[in-house]
Amino acid sequence: MTFLLSIRTFFLSNWLLYACLGLVVLIQIWLLMQSKSISGKRLWIRLGLNLLVSLLVFLFMLQPEWEYSTDTNKILLTDTDVPTSYVQKIKDSLQIKETFSHLAFNRLIAKNPHFIDRLGHIYLLGQTFTPQTISRLSEKKLVWLPYFGNNQLQDLQWKGIVRKGDTQEVSGKIAVDEPRTLTVKYANQVLDSLALQKGFNIFRFSFPTFTIGRTETLLALDNEPLQEIHYYSQTPQVLNVLFILENPDFESKNLSEWLGKNNHRVEIITTIAKDAQSKVSINKTSQTKGFNPNLIITDPGNATNALVKKAVAEGKSVLFINCIAPEQDIKTINQALGTNWRIKKTSNEQFVTINENLTALPYHIESGINQKSVGNYPVAIQKKVGKIGLSLLNETFPLKLSGDSLNYNKIWTNVFQQLKPPSQDNISIESPIFADTQTPILLNNLSVTSNKVSINKDTAQLIQSAINPLSFSTNYIFRKTGWQTFQDSIQIFVEEKPNTLQHSKQMQESVLAHQIFESTNSLASTQTLTAVVPDWVWYLLIVLGFAALWLEPKLNF
Repeated sequence: MTFLLSIRTFFLSNWLLYACLGLVVLIQIWLLMQSKSISGKRLWIRLGLNLLVSLLVFLFMLQPEWEYSTDTNKILLTDTDVPTSYVQKIKDSLQIKETFSHLAFNRLIAKNPHFIDRLGHIYLLGQTFTPQTISRLSEKKLVWLPYFGNNQLQDLQWKGIVRKGDTQEVSGKIAVDEPRTLTVKYANQVLDSLALQKGFNIFRFSFPTFTIGRTETLLALDNEPLQEIHYYSQTPQVLNVLFILENPDFESKNLSEWLGKNNHRVEIITTIAKDAQSKVSINKTSQTKGFNPNLIITDPGNATNALVKKAVAEGKSVLFINCIAPEQDIKTINQALGTNWRIKKTSNEQFVTINENLTALPYHIESGINQKSVGNYPVAIQKKVGKIGLSLLNETFPLKLSGDSLNYNKIWTNVFQQLKPPSQDNISIESPIFADTQTPILLNNLSVTSNKVSINKDTAQLIQSAINPLSFSTNYIFRKTGWQTFQDSIQIFVEEKPNTLQHSKQMQESVLAHQIFESTNSLASTQTLTAVVPDWVWYLLIVLGFAALWLEPKLNF
């Protein structure tokens, strides 16, 4: 019945086109019958091929339909990027009988308007489903099954805005088909690298930020570009660092110079004789009113120094370096400042090697309350009224002398990031940022309180945190790509090339929003559907028919 209805509707609305097709077929048959140069056997073959092609064109225009019954309690929708073998694996695992590509699904809905009403659980396999498809599934139970191929990023995050001297972190997930090397590069310099094992890998890179303004690094897999990493680096917070030294040494000298080159103000007090001290300043100008240090660097012997004890009592930071007798040094610091450092000897050697040109004392700093380790180094920070840091590194300046400034910067950037006082106008934006996708923006300790934030000639309303009155947040949807102005003096990069990560994030948002409206109505498990042959099948058959017509005169038989 459905098939006859399709013929009648087609004939009434397209009779002229249908008549033209029939006339062309009759003319072809008449011309072939009149030809004297075609043998009897070849004539029947050519007639058959022409009639076959004409029939295929006719059926394509007619679009015949048929009905069938199927179980729609659970169906699987797939995007075009998912391999057939993986689709079959998911079908078998979930015991699903019906599978549709999202294109076939949309065609099926057009032929069967009530199809959606009687669907049960719907599984979405892949990321590239159109908003049209998702909107048609409102009030339905959706389960999203992301699909990622080998050597393809499955997840990726980094800080969109940092300060020079802070640590940038890049983390994510990837599955590789064989052992490979993942690297983060700035120009031709490798900032960090990781050897990946075959299969699924979780990675995390960290490296010091040494630029100001727009910065672009590259995440590469075996030297093949994988993802460009754009972020904006702000001017660093200037520290006032006071060195209190009993004797000058190369470690303190190199560290003070490094701080000075990074625009921090440094003052060095060295005891040169009994009741006699020398004072050296770096980056201290005549306009500098006094010198109020917010960080003191000294050796354990000065734990009882009045300046050190006063700094800790005022909530400032102190870092102890140049430990010589760790067990006695720890005891001195604990008694003077009320800390609870505990260490454990790990070797009878004088020093232990961490990596080339870097050694440490043969002790391990045991974990404790309100204590945080710094990276993978024998350095830790305890929080009392102020922050108290302890370093068991022997000497770091050999790294600098050997030309390995990257690792030298990495060590001290991580240390000072933990010891520096809270800065103003902190902005937290997780990248990558995609257009037409919600982006959370967090602001903390604002110097000028406002209920709005300026973004690329637009404004967004800020919401004050109910827990922390110094924290504000907003969700903003960027419409343009590339570098966008933020708060007039800062910039944010919005990804320009759509990729799997963007599709994945948008799909995640769609499914999450969808859960608010989904229905829990019970549905029938079987229904009768009307189906048609996909257009690509008709195109393939028609092309093959014309190819046979073209080849037939060239064959001898």
